[in-house]
Amino acid sequence: MTADEVVDRLREELNMPYFKGHVEERDYSEEDYSQVKADLLKYFEDYVDNVEGYFPGTDMIKK
Repeated sequence: MTADEVVDRLREELNMPYFKGHVEERDYSEEDYSQVKADLLKYFEDYVDNVEGYFPGTDMIKK
């Protein structure tokens, strides 16, 4: 599959309709696609989902 097809498939499978990933232009096998998807999910888990810390102003938000 092409790079555009990889990005389209990621949007659909991960339910991220506005995802604008930049994928190297080349032909991707199913195995290549699986690795791209796994890398993206790991990146999200490591750098986005597990963010802890103090963000100024958030202590004023009522829960």
